[in-house]
Amino acid sequence: MICGRCLKKPPAFDNCSAAFAYRFPLDQLIPRIKYRDSPADLGWLAEAMALELRGTSLPDVLIPVPLAPARLRRRGYNQAELLAARLGRHFSIPLDRHSLTKPRDTRHQMALAGAERRRNLKDAFRWEGTSYRHIALVDDVMTTGTTVNVIAALLKKSGIERVDVWVLARTPEPGD
Repeated sequence: MICGRCLKKPPAFDNCSAAFAYRFPLDQLIPRIKYRDSPADLGWLAEAMALELRGTSLPDVLIPVPLAPARLRRRGYNQAELLAARLGRHFSIPLDRHSLTKPRDTRHQMALAGAERRRNLKDAFRWEGTSYRHIALVDDVMTTGTTVNVIAALLKKSGIERVDVWVLARTPEPGD
């Protein structure tokens, strides 16, 4: 199903698959994974996500949404990368954790409105990879889609034909 916002202004990515709605208990569990050094729960969540992705067109490679180096040092791990690694093993898809980088730190997106989110991410990501035909960006949560849309636009500009988005949870549209 395509939401009204996507019909009005199509995103740069081709498809988005979300295993869960970002509501209880995921809205409690994912912040714990990210901010309280609790990545162990990603194992069973990745397995549940893999079940939801059955029948999906598989990409050539999985690309985790990167963290800026300072944030990665503070947290000690990138939850999107851990999730992508599990999904890659499950589906036998290679993981490319080096081609997409986020060289500079940005403010947390969740505290920003739409236009601010786009400005915050302007030139925040860099692609220095192989020109794959079909990739899946992997992230934990999709709220407005700004982050994955900015990245997908960059990847499409670099010659990648199809960009899918695989997220653990998606914030429901108002009224859902």
